This record gives sequence, structure tokens and C-alpha cells, in this order.
Amino acid sequence: MVSKCLFWWGVALIKSNFLITKNLPIFSSLFVNGLAGGFVWPYLPILLSERGLAANRIGIVLGTASLLILVFRIPLGRLLDRSQLPGRWVRLALLLPFPITVYLTINTRNPLWLAGAVFLLNLARLPFLPMGLSALKRLSEEGKKPFSPLIFVGTHHLFLGILGMLAGGMIGLSGLHKTLTLVILLVLFGSLPLIWQTDRVHSRPHPNPPPSRWTLDRTEKLVLSSFFLLHLVNAPLLPFTELYMKLHTPHPDWIPWIAGIAELTMVITAIVLSRVRMTMGSAGIMIVASGILAIRMCLYAMSPTAVGVLWISILDGITSGIFWMGGIGWVALRTQGRGTFNQLSGLLDIVVITGGAAGTLVFGWAVSRWGFAGAAGRLAGLNLLSPLFLILAGRKAWSPH
Repeated sequence: MVSKCLFWWGVALIKSNFLITKNLPIFSSLFVNGLAGGFVWPYLPILLSERGLAANRIGIVLGTASLLILVFRIPLGRLLDRSQLPGRWVRLALLLPFPITVYLTINTRNPLWLAGAVFLLNLARLPFLPMGLSALKRLSEEGKKPFSPLIFVGTHHLFLGILGMLAGGMIGLSGLHKTLTLVILLVLFGSLPLIWQTDRVHSRPHPNPPPSRWTLDRTEKLVLSSFFLLHLVNAPLLPFTELYMKLHTPHPDWIPWIAGIAELTMVITAIVLSRVRMTMGSAGIMIVASGILAIRMCLYAMSPTAVGVLWISILDGITSGIFWMGGIGWVALRTQGRGTFNQLSGLLDIVVITGGAAGTLVFGWAVSRWGFAGAAGRLAGLNLLSPLFLILAGRKAWSPH
């Protein structure tokens, strides 16, 4: 099954002409984001701890820093909608701060300055994925092809899964400082296609009308509320599952496998959904995602063994793969002809982050009261809320605005 899915992944790459130069900017953004997610972010708590910060202060620094996306994501989306492709100097200003702040983070000894560097790091990472997604949308418009999120979703999580698996081994062999120094060079090299890309659309009339005044209608608000509620339940499960695994296995190397299995399953899910040509923006497939999430939580409620946790991680990948294929597809559908794709995709990112932050608070309280298994079982009913909002949104929410 896995080999067959990987075969069709290769076919999808070839069919999408993804191996030619014009697609390198998309690869560039996903590769750099994969380096950040696999090598840098998992070790920020370790760096902060080594500089003397207590656990509660580490939580405050990381949690507060991640909220910067709420301030800057929509303005970035508006910039990408208005300019199609920002000028090269603008791209340099947006992308070069990331390797610089990685350098500052690993070489700063003062804990206060390190906390500031972590704040800058969250802000500096922000432009990569939106610019890659914008490039994919722009290429689909240039080729007059229907927009498909398959390549973006699949490659994104393939990079995260593979690079995350590699990170532990490389750091074990070379040490954290040397590995992150190498990552700085890889980020600089990996950013070049994104910085030096040329705008083939810019010289011709804009394929969409200039961005109109951007407002959300009732159905869009209901769908975004559904996405918020899905991530209220889904997002906090991974960190608490990793803590549960830590207590139930003598194999610490199994812990990163939880996320790795989920990421690679997301790739396979994206391929399968695209292959069977399901309607990516339909409410039905999103309701299926909530149902699979409920099953996952019920299985956690049965206090699984460490091996069981790894198997259950497959369900995590299926739910998340369905969401990102359906969510990005819905954004493209609703903004068709409006020129607001990057702004609505930015709002989608904000909904996901705020839902995950709120869910972490709720699930943290529940775990402290009932334990991991008890919390998973008692909160499984929350999965009814996301489908309810999709039903209230109605069919009109899944058609062009």
C-alpha cells in the first residue's frame, strides 16, 4: 500500500511538472520550513533551559512568541494579494532574517537576549509557507489549471516527516550547536530559489481582478468556526501524547516517531484523496475528519501501550491530511475571482493557531484532573461541534463566493 502511494506521488510530481525550474520556489519554501520544524523548533526548549530559564518561563516565551503570527499574517497576505510577487529587495528583507535569527539564537548566552531572539525567530519564519503557497496559486493561474493543494500539502509534510526523523540522528552524532550551524547554511542555500524567482505573470494582465474589499460572509464565518473547533480538539493531542509515551516506553527514540508517522500518513492521505478525485472542499469529507479524530481519542481513552500509540498516530495523519487538503481547497474556491486568496489563507492559519492554543489550555486542565486517557475519553464529545457548524453553514459555503 505504501509503495503504491509513493508511486502515485512520483506520478503526481511528474504530471504537475514539479521537477522543472519554475516550481523550485515552492520547494524552497517547504524545504526551509521543514528545516525549521524538524531541526530548530523541537530544540528551542532545550536551548532556553540551558540558558537557565525555568519550565514555566519557557512556556511563556514559546507561547507568547507564537502569537506574533496573529499580528503579521493578514498584512503579509494582503501584500501577496496586491503585488502577486513582491520585488526582490522586499523578498530579501522578508526571508534573510530567518537564518540571521537562527544564528543569534544558538550563539546568544544571555537568557533575556535569547528570549528576544526566539520572538524574532517566530516572526522571521512566518513568510516562507505563505510565499510558497502564493507561488503555487500564481503558477496555477499562469497555466490556467485548476488549483490543487496536493503538491503543497504532500511535499510540506514529507519534508517535515523526513527532516524530523533525520534531526535526531544528526544531532546525536554532531551535537546541537554544530548541527544548527549547518542548518543556517542550508537555510541560506534553500532560500535562493524563492528569492531569485521571476514573475512570469507580472508582465501580463493580472489573471484575477485587483483585490476587492475583503469581508467575510455568514457561511465563511461558520466554516472558519468549524475549523477552529476541529483544531481545538486535534492540535493539543500531539504534545500530550508525547508526554504519555515518555512515561510508557523505555525507548526515548520512539517519541519523535509519533509525529513522524503522522506526517508521512498525511502525505499518503493527500495522495489518496487526490487520486480518487474526491471533492476537496465538501463538508462531508471534513465531517469524516472529525469522526476519525473522535475514534482516535476513544482509542487513547483505553490507555494504549507505546506500540498502540504509534499505530494510533496513523489516525492523526489521516485527520490532518484531510483538513489541509480540504481547508486550502476551500480557500481557493471561496476566493475564486476575488483576488483575496492569500488573505483568507492567512485567516485560516490564524484560526488553526488560536484553536490549538485554546485547546492546549483546555486539554492541559483536563489531563491534570483526569490523566491523559481520562481526558481523551471525556473530551471526545467535542468532536460533534465542528460538524455542527459545517451543517449550519450549508451547501452554499462550498461554492464560489
